[in-house]
Amino acid sequence: MNSKIGAYVSSPLLAAIFTLSAPNLASPPVSIAQSMPRGAALFEKACIGCHDMGGNIIQPGATLFTKDLQRNGIVTEDDIYNITYYGKGRMPGFGEKCTPRGQCTFGPRLQEDEIRMLAEFVKSQADNGWPRIESYAD
Repeated sequence: MNSKIGAYVSSPLLAAIFTLSAPNLASPPVSIAQSMPRGAALFEKACIGCHDMGGNIIQPGATLFTKDLQRNGIVTEDDIYNITYYGKGRMPGFGEKCTPRGQCTFGPRLQEDEIRMLAEFVKSQADNGWPRIESYAD
């Protein structure tokens, strides 16, 4: 807590209330950059087995590098979202409503907001040449 605030607020309870109610003092607004660690953790959980460092161990021409994404018609975060949700070719879909069953993962499904975070993370990594991913695993 700010020492000037502490000088005027003697009760720990009042200090806590003041700190939590003061605009922009307790916590800054959530930014896109703050969702990246969550996207990286989801990538490590669901994608890294086939796409380590943006590659593709199953189908070498379908990496997550910009040149391959563009060659395969994947240009935007929405494109990445759609493939992650519904799957395409050998890539299984991870969306909760993915069908047909043979095109979708047999493992746990991801929620829509998780797939959005993954798409944002993958697009960002592709745009930056897949720099080293910090481990965010629990």
